[in-house]
Amino acid sequence: MRIKNLLKLKASSGQPNKHHEFIWLCLSLMIPLYFGLLSLQRAFSAENVVQDDARHHVVWLQRYIDPQLFPNDLIAHYFQTLAPAGFRSLYWMMAKLGIEPLLLAKILPVILALITSAYIFKAYLRLLPIPAGAFLAVLLLNQTFWLKDDIASATPRAFVYPLFAAFLYYLLRRSLVPCLITIALQGLFFPQLLLVEITILTVRLINWQNGLPRLTQEKHHYIVWLFGLGVAALVVLPFTQSFSGFGEVVTASQMKAMPEFGSEGRSKYFGVDPLSFILSGSSGLRAPDMPYVNWISLSLPIILKSQLPLVRSVTREIRILWQILFASLGVFLLAHLVLLKLYFPSRYTYHSLRFVMPIAAAIALTVLFHASWRWLQQNRAVNASGQIASIRSFAKPRYKVKHYAAIGMIGTLFILCLVTFALPAVALNRQQWVVGRYPEIYDFFANQPKDTLIASLVKEANSFPAFSQRSILAGEEFAFAYHPSYYNQFKQHTIDTIYALYSSDSEKVEEVIQSYGIDFFVVENTSFQSEFLKEKKWLIHSSFQPVVLEAIAWLERGEKPVLQRFQDQCSVLSERNLTIIDANCITISDG
Repeated sequence: MRIKNLLKLKASSGQPNKHHEFIWLCLSLMIPLYFGLLSLQRAFSAENVVQDDARHHVVWLQRYIDPQLFPNDLIAHYFQTLAPAGFRSLYWMMAKLGIEPLLLAKILPVILALITSAYIFKAYLRLLPIPAGAFLAVLLLNQTFWLKDDIASATPRAFVYPLFAAFLYYLLRRSLVPCLITIALQGLFFPQLLLVEITILTVRLINWQNGLPRLTQEKHHYIVWLFGLGVAALVVLPFTQSFSGFGEVVTASQMKAMPEFGSEGRSKYFGVDPLSFILSGSSGLRAPDMPYVNWISLSLPIILKSQLPLVRSVTREIRILWQILFASLGVFLLAHLVLLKLYFPSRYTYHSLRFVMPIAAAIALTVLFHASWRWLQQNRAVNASGQIASIRSFAKPRYKVKHYAAIGMIGTLFILCLVTFALPAVALNRQQWVVGRYPEIYDFFANQPKDTLIASLVKEANSFPAFSQRSILAGEEFAFAYHPSYYNQFKQHTIDTIYALYSSDSEKVEEVIQSYGIDFFVVENTSFQSEFLKEKKWLIHSSFQPVVLEAIAWLERGEKPVLQRFQDQCSVLSERNLTIIDANCITISDG
């Protein structure tokens, strides 16, 4: 088959040849498969590997395999309660089939990416019916979400991508029932984006005529909007009740008084600089920073107003991009006004921008590449013959314009593919895979009773639930200050952990051990040096700060913590720079 045919359009309908479309679709699916295999290779590269955010949302679902795990665990109860119903149900069903949640979380990303890519490919053709351009959109989209940890995490937000892509496709195709199904599923897996989808349906009721808004005359839009509202109400209401056990979210006045939401806090919200507002932060837009080619999307409005040849092939459905953008920004502003009642504002632009920018960039590039090669061919024809007639013959429908446009497109895509294949190390690093380095310690805890409780401030403690299936009293990764009823308890757990580790008062240490039923402590070689605590930003820039500063003062005055005094005689295992201390030994020895 000649290369020129891969960009060929049907003259009568403006739709791509189905055979060529299928070829480009197959090529497109190679992209998520490639990145997915890279992700799988990292996920199974060692015995103890887990994605960072899976430690928050997936580890606790191991209780579907063994209900005795994590008994009376505040952290497990909190994250499992907040998990959307569809997310929990999927993991529960797979657990009943014998697939452990942590194993499923490693397999799901490639499946979700393949589904997303197929839907985006088909949706793109509704905007610009050129399969090569759809391939480019899939390429840019995959680079966008594989260069983050969203889809790789297999957490609720990973399901945003296939569900939102399906929503866009069925909305553009005007398939009512499938569209409603995607709305329902979005509510069951990631309810925050459901509000964006309903706002999109609302925005589609408005047309602009002569610079003024007018209600659309298309009945289909009203039908989808009405049924969409009904479906959204049915699926969201149960979710709003599912975490009522943790009460209301933190208020604006509480947030302003808490260091956790400051510019140095773990949940950075206030005091962010303009660049951070665009690219990061809970209060910002969080536009995708990579790949940089996505920013070409900003040129699309100018390109669409130009006289470039391929602009004529762009369909009216291109307005969906503006509708998504407008709806997302609208909900983003609303979330700022009601401050955490709708969760963090960034949730409403973060995901939608990762669809709009790659698709818009792909359309812009396709139009520009086509125009560039057409211009080059015109000049080549003029230079070769020296006659104006050559330009006229070039303009004939059957002239080989598309042949050269295809060559230009293929050449550019080849370069972009090279960039893609040069990114594995970058992609895997940004997916935040956590590789355990203490197998002996994990095995030791895994062989302890299932109600074992570990107290520690070392970074590795965040992975003990994932690699050992045992509870920890507190840890940096679980310090979320969104619900006071949870965070107040977590705060007390953290404060008591600090006292148990650094107090020189034997009675205080024993009181903490007995109160929580702590079985083991884990310390680093430097844990009893003041610098260890000073480097813990999640402690320094938090509500725990007074207690942390107090502990630092103890160490700098030369006071020797109880735990340090008994470390040698009560240690049960040391591996690399970590040591496990038996809490029961401390109470007996002290007694």
